Amino acid sequence: MRKTLRHGRKLSLLATCAILAACGGGGGVTSGGLMQSITLSYPGGATLLAGPVMLKATTTSGLPVTYKSNTPATCTVSGDQLTLVSAGECSYTASQAGGTTADGKRWAAADDMSQLFNVLKHPQVITFAPPDYVLSAKTASVTLSATSDSGLPVTFTADTPAKCSISGGQLKLLGKGTCAVTATQAGNDNYAPLSVQKFVAVDPLVLVDGFNVATGTGAGSASNLSTAQGGGVAVNPWDSTLNSGWTWCGSDRPDWCYHTVSADGKTLTSALEVPKANFPTGWHTGLNEIDIFAPGITAFASGGDTTGGLQVTTETALGFTMGIPQGLYAAGKAIVVYLDLGKSSGGCNVELSTLVWPRAAGSVAYNVPLNNFAVTNNCGLAGVTAASVDNDIRKLPDPWDTTGSPTNIAAFNTALDGFKAARTSAATLLGSSNIVRMRLKLFEPNDTQPGPAFYSSSISISGAITIQ
Repeated sequence: MRKTLRHGRKLSLLATCAILAACGGGGGVTSGGLMQSITLSYPGGATLLAGPVMLKATTTSGLPVTYKSNTPATCTVSGDQLTLVSAGECSYTASQAGGTTADGKRWAAADDMSQLFNVLKHPQVITFAPPDYVLSAKTASVTLSATSDSGLPVTFTADTPAKCSISGGQLKLLGKGTCAVTATQAGNDNYAPLSVQKFVAVDPLVLVDGFNVATGTGAGSASNLSTAQGGGVAVNPWDSTLNSGWTWCGSDRPDWCYHTVSADGKTLTSALEVPKANFPTGWHTGLNEIDIFAPGITAFASGGDTTGGLQVTTETALGFTMGIPQGLYAAGKAIVVYLDLGKSSGGCNVELSTLVWPRAAGSVAYNVPLNNFAVTNNCGLAGVTAASVDNDIRKLPDPWDTTGSPTNIAAFNTALDGFKAARTSAATLLGSSNIVRMRLKLFEPNDTQPGPAFYSSSISISGAITIQ
């Protein structure tokens, strides 16, 4: 029987196959004594270079088990310690030779039991932080720098050759728009290869580049925060278990819902961490929102269109870096991204939205095409087609596989075409109106996270948000 285990949404290091050589039952008798059997525990998801793994086995007799490696070039055994030596197949065998227990019972030798593992290499972490954006009037090239925790060298590739190129560690900027650049570590005998892609916006529209530290941290939801550019900010991490009012998190649960701004002002987090002990077994709901207004705007105008904001001309994408916890990623929760326009009708501002599926846990850069957005609230405007957030946007499939590669992008694009008229209306309005606010919204709380004692549905924004 082959059993594949998962760690989060990624394949575990070890896929285990338990091979039993006709284990005997626990109560029969042979000429050598009572029959016994061995039960092996899965030894866990250890990696190369991570240190020894303790092997665990029990017998129906209670007598001790001995172990040996069948593949010493891949793994070695000393006592009950298994050490992974190289990538490949590792097999070990547990044995019990029989004997007499303290109660005087005599036990025959147990049939050996073996396990076979496919040992993968140790994962790497690449630290790569090029600037979120540059202004061509001031900068023609960027010096690239990246490191891996393996200590192995990192190389760079320009993925958008019409916008940028790489020469001698310098990123040469060739034109306005999005420059995509990838940092790669090829791996070796012990470390798995890894690539990290980042986006550098050249001459973009800047929605935000940093947050006000002075008012940025506290308990509960808040609507009085601000960006470094004077735009209003609101955060609302709410859960129905909080008992703090409908869709608003109070300050009575500072350890459950709170907001933080990092000391350098670069990262804003709307944190929702519900203790598992308080999670209900019946009906339950929740949300987490971050609202960010354009520079100099703190609210929509009350008597008509909102002026100011960002006017799209030749820009084609929304760029931002978003962070989510491992448990939220493993639970398969997507984020709806909204762009609210200055165009108003009857006190209602036109709303555009699309769905962003996280590529991985942690902080990841996203470059979302503006033509992915559809009108989802037309405020009754004639000739403007609207799609449904629940029945269209939130049903867009996940385009990423477990490695963050867009293997399902065709299905995602096909689903987008299902509400093409609303996307066409969005493109028209983007060209004639202005972007006033961006919203990130998680509709459902994470209720499936293994491991920690709380369900984390936190969202963070780091660095600049640009239209590029």
